[in-house]
This record gives sequence, structure tokens and C-alpha cells, in this order.
Amino acid sequence: MIWGVIMKAFERIIEQVQLKGRDLPVSSEVYLELQSDPSQGECRYYLIDHSTRVPFWVDDVSTEELGLEPVASTDHMRSMLIPEYWLHVEHFPMHNLYPLEAEEELMAILAHGLVDDKTAPTSTTPYGAKEAKHFLQALEVMKTNMTSTQQDGYRLCTVARLWLMIARTRHVNAYGLRVPRLDRLQGLGPTEGGEEISRILETLSGTILLGTPRTIFKRLRNLWHGRIVYQRHWQAFFEDIRREWIHSGCLALGIWIADVGLLYLSPAKTVSRDIATTSCGLAVTSVLLSSALYRIHGEDSLSGAYAITEYLIRVESYDYGLQPLSVMLSLPYAFALWSIFTFSAALVITLLEHMGGPTLSTIMAAVACGGFPVLFLLNATAFFGGHTGPIGVGVDGFRWVGRCLGNAIRQLLLRRTNHDTADRQLPVTY
Repeated sequence: MIWGVIMKAFERIIEQVQLKGRDLPVSSEVYLELQSDPSQGECRYYLIDHSTRVPFWVDDVSTEELGLEPVASTDHMRSMLIPEYWLHVEHFPMHNLYPLEAEEELMAILAHGLVDDKTAPTSTTPYGAKEAKHFLQALEVMKTNMTSTQQDGYRLCTVARLWLMIARTRHVNAYGLRVPRLDRLQGLGPTEGGEEISRILETLSGTILLGTPRTIFKRLRNLWHGRIVYQRHWQAFFEDIRREWIHSGCLALGIWIADVGLLYLSPAKTVSRDIATTSCGLAVTSVLLSSALYRIHGEDSLSGAYAITEYLIRVESYDYGLQPLSVMLSLPYAFALWSIFTFSAALVITLLEHMGGPTLSTIMAAVACGGFPVLFLLNATAFFGGHTGPIGVGVDGFRWVGRCLGNAIRQLLLRRTNHDTADRQLPVTY
């Protein structure tokens, strides 16, 4: 019964081809798929042309019927169908003649992609230099050692899988069309939301969180440009930010231990004790946030392109894109920075309380002692963490604090200079 349904469907296709006065290419084959109920006698089908590397149908069909997105031109349609061809070859590699020209072209593309990835940071190639090198080595081994028909099937399946990813990337980047996308940061046209930047959120996060979300948000926008996920770049981003969370947690843990010691030394019901308690709370919050975010964004949960895409779609804001995400990811380091500043303030006030009053010498000594841990910890974090991470080791926050201090000192110096000049000014006679 099933064989009869398949043969009837095949004869119907041949009949339709003859009625339309067409000739099937010599390199074509027919794929037939029975419906769930064979008794209905219906089959789904498509034809494959190996010479042009596209599937086709006898009757005209729309992209909606095929479950594909709308197209703008015939070339755009062909660009969309080429990945479907390679998907078919990957699934059915054993009975096809091995296309040597496809393998040679694939190796040339991989070699070019290897160089392109190394020389162009925003390359659109789907594979990184390391991956491309491994694939080229595997293809060379197959080309040298595999000769039997069965081995040729494995070889063709491998080639088809690599071609499939390349064909999909080419379609996304409009390869061969009038306006191709030559750079990852080049736009793909308007997107649904996610383009507006909340100035209020940017100002508040820049002030309260010492500017740490700004660097993350810039990198997130570049990575999510055109809503296309390049797995190797996103994995590098998450590796960097997980490293930053580890540094933030360790830094906050050290401050928390120092706060406990300061609370032990501070007298009861004093300002220094209240500030040290605040610093302790900020440090504990940083440690907890670092642990929670590290667990949520673990390597296992974000290991592939599809997992990363689902995560981004889930956390992306319709109005503000990935800006809220950048704020969330920067919280551990921002809390760690604030715990350092409040600890230093508590230390300064504690020293003043123990030195018998705010004289000039005691203030200078206290500020020196309180500022030393800030500079030491920030420089130690920068030394061990580097400035290549997504947070940039609080560089924006450090610059913000430096600008504020620099402006205050500049105003004091100008006021002092103007005052001295006015005292020494001579009368002018006309």
C-alpha cells in the first residue's frame, strides 16, 4: 500500500512535468514524504537539481506555503533555497556522486575565512580562525585517505554540513545581492524596537553605578547588531564578563573582611560604624550578585548559538533593547566599587575619631590612609583583570570620579589664585 502511494505520487510528478513541457535536469532527484495517514494517498515532495544546487517544484509555490520568509527578488529566493539544498545533501549523502568542485570551493572559503577572521575583527565569516583551521585539517585527511563509497558518504555529509552554515550566513548577509553586508556592524534595515536609548536610565546608571554599564552596553549593541548571533564573539563576551564577576566577588569579599575588622575597632553609635555597616552590606550584595549571575550565565546554559539567541530574545526590552541587561550585568562591579569608597570613608572617619579631632595633620593622615586601599585595590583589579573585559574594570567609573575630583581641585586653585592676585593688584591711573 505504501509503495503504491509513493509510485503514484512519483508518476503524478512526471506527468505534471510532461504536461508543462519541461525536461527534468539529468542531475535531478525527487524527494517524497508520506503524510501521517497513508490511506489518504497524499505525499509532500520537492525536486533537487545538483547542477544548480537548489530545490524546485513542478507548480509555482509561494514562500508562505513553504514556510519561508518573503523574498524581494529571484536572486533573493535562490539565496534562501541554497541552504535547503545542502540540508538535503547532509541528510541523504550516501547515494549522491561526490562533488569535488564543491569540496575545493569549500576549502578555499574556509582558508579565506581563516585569514579574514584574523585580519578583520568584524568579519561576517561564520567560523573563527581556530575552527576553520580544524575543518581544513579534517577535509585534508578525508581527501587523502577516504576512497570507498561508504567513506565518500561520510565525506559528503561533512562537506554538506559546513556548506549549510556558510550558505545560511551568506543569505543573512545578502551575499551576491545588490547590497551585501560586508561587516558585522553594518545594518540590515529597521528592526522591531530596541533602537531607542533611555537617557534617564543612562544618566542614572552612569551616576549611581559609576558609568560601568556604558561599556557593556556598547559591546552588547555591537554583538547584537542586526539581531544576528556569532557564537564565538558572544562566548568571548561571556567569558570576559564571568571573569569580571569573579574579580568583583573576590574584591568585595576582601572589603567585607576589612569592614568586619573596622566594625570591631569602631566605637558604638558613631558615624564611622554606620558607614562601615553600609560598606559591609554593599560588599555582601556584590558577592551575592556575582555568584547568582555567574550561575545563571554559566558555560552550559549559553553553550550554543541557539541558546544565546533564546536568552537574548528573552531578556531584550522592546523599548530599550539590551540597555537594561547592561545595567544588570554591571551591578556586581558597581557594588564592589561603592563598598571600597564607603570603606575608605569609614576608615578616614575612624582615624579622625581616634586622633582627637579634625586638625589639618590628622585630616591629611586619615585621607592618605583611607585613599591607599582605594588606589591599591583598583590598580590591583586593573592589573589582574586587564582592560579588555566588558566592564573595562570600572574605567568609566574611575574617570568619572577623577573628573569630579579634578574639577573640585581646579576650582579651589582658581579661587585661591584669583584671591592672591586681587590682594597684589596695583591701582591703575589714567
